[in-house]
Amino acid sequence: MSITLLAASRRRPGLTKAEYQRYLEFYHGNIARMDRGGLVTYIQNHVIDGAFGTLEDSSHQQKVADRDGVVELTFDTFPEMVAALEPAEPSAASIDGQFFAEECNNITVMSEQEEIPVSHPIPTFNPGLGIVQGVGSLKVMQYIMRNDDVFPEDFHAFWREAHEEALKQSSYAQEQLRRCVAYKRSRLNDNDGAARAHFKMVDPPVYDLVVAHWFDTIEQVGAFRQYNEALQAYSKNKFANWSKSFFVYTKQINIINDTPVTTEETKEKLKLSTK
Repeated sequence: MSITLLAASRRRPGLTKAEYQRYLEFYHGNIARMDRGGLVTYIQNHVIDGAFGTLEDSSHQQKVADRDGVVELTFDTFPEMVAALEPAEPSAASIDGQFFAEECNNITVMSEQEEIPVSHPIPTFNPGLGIVQGVGSLKVMQYIMRNDDVFPEDFHAFWREAHEEALKQSSYAQEQLRRCVAYKRSRLNDNDGAARAHFKMVDPPVYDLVVAHWFDTIEQVGAFRQYNEALQAYSKNKFANWSKSFFVYTKQINIINDTPVTTEETKEKLKLSTK
C-alpha cells in the first residue's frame, strides 16, 4: 500500500501569503520535479482561508495556529519515502525550506488513504470546475485531533460513524460534496524521525486523521460549514478534540501527478474533449 506524507506549513516571517505560495509552486515545486526520487505524486494545496478550534473557544488552544500551505508527497513504499527524506547528502528540497517556511512549526502526518463514497460525485460534463476528473476545484482539508480518552484503534471507526450521520443531517453538504478522502495516520508514523529531521519540526502536534472534502467552487463552502457543525454536534462518541482541530480551504496545485489514463471510456472522453 502506498503512503502519503502530509506537511502543513506557514510562511516564514517577512513573506506575504502570495509570495510564499508563488515560491512554493514555482521554485520549490521545480526542485521536486528535478529531483523527484521515489515520488509518485506531489500535490500542493495553497490555503485560501481556514479556522482553528470552535466558535465557543475564547482563544486558540492549539499552540501551532495558521497554515498557508499543505503538501502531499506520495510514495509506493515506506522505505522509498525514508530514502527521499534521508538522502546521503542533504537534499535541495530540505535546504530550501528555510527560505519560505517557518520550519519549526511544520506539522506532518504519515498516512494511508481511504476513498469515502459520496452521493453526488462531480458530473462527467463540468467544464472548468474539476482539476482532474472526479475532483472539484475547492478542497477543504480538515485536521482532526483525537480525544485523549479514545483509543487510536477506535478513532477512525468513530469518525466514520459520525461522518455518515453528519451528512444525513446536512442535506446541502450531501448534495455538494464531490469527493471525500480520509488520510489515516499510519502506525509507521510512530517512526517519524526522518520526517522530523527533513521538515525540522519542534514538538509538533499529533493528528490521527486528515479528511479532504472537494466542492465545485468556493461558493459551496457553506456546505462544509453545515457538515462541520453537524459533525461537531455528534454526541454518541466524543472522539475528537475540536478545540485543537482545524480546517483550511485550499486550491490544489499538481506538481507531479503521473496518474495514467487506464480505461477505454476515459480515453474516449479525452479524445472528444480535444476535438
